[in-house]
Amino acid sequence: MNANQLAPDEPLSPELVLVFPPELRAQALACLPAPVWWAPRPQLFEAPPPPVDEPRAPSFGRMVVARITQLALVFAAITILTLAMSLVANAMR
Repeated sequence: MNANQLAPDEPLSPELVLVFPPELRAQALACLPAPVWWAPRPQLFEAPPPPVDEPRAPSFGRMVVARITQLALVFAAITILTLAMSLVANAMR
C-alpha cells in the first residue's frame, strides 16, 4: 500500500493506521484534521441534602430498665393467672 492508494475523504481507523509502514503512517497522520475535544457538559451543582438524624442506640441503663420492666410485667401476669386458677380450683372443691 502506498500514499496514492489512500483516498483523501476515506476515514482512517486507528487500527488501520497502526498497520501502515512508518512512512505511510506519518503521512496519514499528517493528513488527519486536528482532534475535536468536546466541551464537558455543565454540571448542575446541587446542594447536599440536609443531614438525617440517625436514631441513636439507647444507653445501657435504658436497656436494663426496659428489660426489667418487661420481666416484671410477665411476672405480674403469670402471678395473677396462677392466683386466679388457684381460686377457681379451691372454689370447685
